[in-house]
Amino acid sequence: MTAVEELAGMTILCSDKTGTLTLNKLSIDQESFFTMGGYTVDQCMIFAARASRTENQDAIDFAVVNSLPDPKMAREGIEELDFHPFNPVDKRTEITYRDNKDGKVYKATKGAPQIILGMAHNKNEIEKQVHEQIEDFAKRGFRALGIAVAEVPSGEAHGEPGPWSMVGLMPIFDPPRHDTKETIEQAIAMGVEVKMITGDQLAIAKETCSSSWNGHEYLQHGCAEFERPAGLHRVRWQCW
Repeated sequence: MTAVEELAGMTILCSDKTGTLTLNKLSIDQESFFTMGGYTVDQCMIFAARASRTENQDAIDFAVVNSLPDPKMAREGIEELDFHPFNPVDKRTEITYRDNKDGKVYKATKGAPQIILGMAHNKNEIEKQVHEQIEDFAKRGFRALGIAVAEVPSGEAHGEPGPWSMVGLMPIFDPPRHDTKETIEQAIAMGVEVKMITGDQLAIAKETCSSSWNGHEYLQHGCAEFERPAGLHRVRWQCW
């Protein structure tokens, strides 16, 4: 009863975006895939899948592996030697494996595009192009996932990798829930101010709002960014 009484007096509702306003059912848009260094979309997908867990998967690993024609392809033709799952410090996953075709040892990694870009041996040459593509993805509502590969010259499981080559950017989409628009409109009709809070890029948050709620106005200041879609009176998103 106390909770109900407090809810009746609520004036502000802060909502996370991913998994609350969106489904958190990620999909890979292979038509929009951005490849580099002469690699194909299929090759990039295999590298990304190898750098994904095949068991105890998070949402991204699940989306990547299940985007293959057969999920078993994620480990097909290789011997897994070592695997580092995603963590919030490194912001990437990494696999070390031996290719059964040539017997050589390689590493494949996927993660935050800025992190992957920083590992690339030709970072200065591709930096502008990569940032432009990340921004283009964001404007279309896609999160970008960077992918890179490197050979381990020593052939040892824990050997140092040679130069990393960034091979592509993977576009990931998280669709809004079917009832998001109606729920927010009901909250606003009852006098509740709604705020969307997300760690995603401003452009992604803007696209999420505009695609669902016709939003187009925003104010950016420092690390805090605010979104006010015209049809929602006042929706704010803030990056903490």
